[in-house]
Amino acid sequence: MKLTEMEFWDEYWAKYKLPCEVNMNFSFERVLGHTFKEILKRDMSKSIFEIGCAPGKWLIFFKKEFSYKAFGLEYSQVGAKKTLDNFALQNIRVEYIYKGDFFNIQPDRQFDIVVSLGFIEHFYDVNSIVAKHIEWLKPGGQLILGVPNFRGINYFIQHVLDDSIIKKHNLKIMNKRFFEELTHRFSLNLKFLKYCCSFEPALFIPKKGNINVVQFVMRGFLFAARHIRCFHVWDHINSRFFSSYILAVYKKVTK
Repeated sequence: MKLTEMEFWDEYWAKYKLPCEVNMNFSFERVLGHTFKEILKRDMSKSIFEIGCAPGKWLIFFKKEFSYKAFGLEYSQVGAKKTLDNFALQNIRVEYIYKGDFFNIQPDRQFDIVVSLGFIEHFYDVNSIVAKHIEWLKPGGQLILGVPNFRGINYFIQHVLDDSIIKKHNLKIMNKRFFEELTHRFSLNLKFLKYCCSFEPALFIPKKGNINVVQFVMRGFLFAARHIRCFHVWDHINSRFFSSYILAVYKKVTK
């Protein structure tokens, strides 16, 4: 069962302005980008498939940094169009973007790397989602899963700003144990698992319209925190209590 519907994502992606690419001056994207550079290798023969790929900026990053052949899948029609337009505006080739529901599209090929960043946490039955990811992955290939961390202090902040956002996420998977247990459920070897991206003020989504005094104060705190967070010294300070992201990398066991 999905925790979000297409209308939510169509509205979400409609706001994005193009062209759009990974911004290494933005603390979250800087840390995640540097992490990928540490764990991935440049290889123009390899293919990468991003599930939930809108607006295409991470596929563009993988294309530019590692020369991978870029494929993606996007549920939202608006998001899919944004992704294709983004590639076109930057004159970068994307091999193919699948459009539609992840569950209704049967794999017609397998890829060297399958990645989803902020996708699996929008479902209740996450194990079936991960199993579907693996269907797209070549034996010996790499599976990369990233989810935001709305536990600890982050839960409190988002709850104050807009509790409806919390309800669109499966908080039960936002811990290392869940990702460690995936190795026992599937034919996977865990290669990397980390809380990363430190405390990130941009993680939180405030409520639209009128706000109360507590929400106003919280917005002021996050505004100030953004200026502090821009310093690189914070990039490597992490904890399950405040880090904004969990990233796991697996290798699919060759049978």
